[in-house]
Amino acid sequence: MKLLFIHCVTAFKKQHLKYTVLGVIAFAKLQVQAQDIHYAQFSSAAVYQNPGNAGLFDGDHRLAGNFRNQYKAVTVGYNSSTIAGDTRFKFKNNVFGLGAFIQNDKAGDSRFGGNKLSLSLSYIKKISKDSAHFIGFGFQPGIANRGISTNALTFDNQYNGDGYSSSIAADESFANTNVVFADFSTGISWYMFKNKRNTLLAGMSYQHFNKPKKSFFSENAVAVSPKFNAHASLVKPISTFLDIIPEVQISHQNKYSAVNLGSWVKYWLGSTGTADYAVYAGLFYRLGDAAIIAAAMDYQNFRVGLSYDITVSQLKTANNLRGGAEVSIIYIFKKSPAFIIKSKNCPVWM
Repeated sequence: MKLLFIHCVTAFKKQHLKYTVLGVIAFAKLQVQAQDIHYAQFSSAAVYQNPGNAGLFDGDHRLAGNFRNQYKAVTVGYNSSTIAGDTRFKFKNNVFGLGAFIQNDKAGDSRFGGNKLSLSLSYIKKISKDSAHFIGFGFQPGIANRGISTNALTFDNQYNGDGYSSSIAADESFANTNVVFADFSTGISWYMFKNKRNTLLAGMSYQHFNKPKKSFFSENAVAVSPKFNAHASLVKPISTFLDIIPEVQISHQNKYSAVNLGSWVKYWLGSTGTADYAVYAGLFYRLGDAAIIAAAMDYQNFRVGLSYDITVSQLKTANNLRGGAEVSIIYIFKKSPAFIIKSKNCPVWM
């Protein structure tokens, strides 16, 4: 839908139609069918992926950022970014995860998009005393806005017969170019941690379950469609220095679905207990949309990932296979090396 919006705005502008902004309004009305931001490196956006993921990681505190530029080869394109953080804490023999993320998304000449701030609170429960398995139950309240900027849009009365003139006033007024709404999500995650080379994270989330209204028009109750999201990521050693990390994410929102699957191969360069050194190569596929090549590296407590979408859908004739570039950065604070009690597999923080 974002691509449709970008195309509509560009086409309207070229054809000098009466109200270029009609493309914006039409898109806003159709937003009920639109999909959320998606990342090729979906496991690097853990708190955004599932509120149940908050606090489920090897370390004390985690900071993460995802930055994506998509479809720039077609027209203006759009940029998406998410910055997140999460941690754990104990309260009366209970373990909780606490996280938050800030998100920004912009598309097209009108800069259609918005911002979102969400908090995540999870309750982390051991399945049994002598187990490395944990379940996180998460809840995520948030506040978001959607809006447009009319500064770069043109209108029919700005054309004087010979061409466009910016000196001619647009002579248009807009009752509302911004809407603010509350947004709630929930999720559950299962985390298995034996050691850093034997882990499993799988979960499901149900996002926008309150169906927030985000129409620019008070008489139009356009709602955000709830989204179901399922995901899994496994780390398994296949040799002394090699790990394989298969990942999958399945999302369904309104009548649209997205299936992302693939795998990383990780080559270990060394580890000091609190710091890791490794390089990754990855190949993923978003069904019916794009093949994704990726690379990453661990350096001390940083992990940096790069990926690029190669369009395989019908859009490839317009963008010459150039889908989108993405960067992810994760930093994990570790106060001390992970310590596993021999009689138990669970980390000391439990």
